Amino acid sequence: MNLLRSTTLSVGTSLVLVTFLVTARAQPTSAEAASLQKKATEAQARIHANKDDRDQLMIAVKTNEVPLAKQVLLRNGFTAEDLQNAKITLRTGDGKKAEVEIEIFATCCDPKEITIQRSLDYFTK
Repeated sequence: MNLLRSTTLSVGTSLVLVTFLVTARAQPTSAEAASLQKKATEAQARIHANKDDRDQLMIAVKTNEVPLAKQVLLRNGFTAEDLQNAKITLRTGDGKKAEVEIEIFATCCDPKEITIQRSLDYFTK
């Protein structure tokens, strides 16, 4: 009887420890979140500076082509690991003539989300 209790206690303790370790690793750190947002900000700056990438990303958002958006992100600082299992959302404005701006936001984790917004604000001068 004591052997059964001892074995049950040992197995129970092991399961709790394994669950704790897996849960602890699954929790994002603020450093991970900051790193992902930093990559998004840097990619946004690179894309703004490169007309071809900017045009491709605007087309990807307009046509809702996530694979094309991923290619542009990969060329501009994101890694395949960053994009793996990430929910990528492409948003566009109302289509009126305006100054076009691309913004990239990233949130980490569970789920990891990357939002690319093509905003169309009225151009006023």
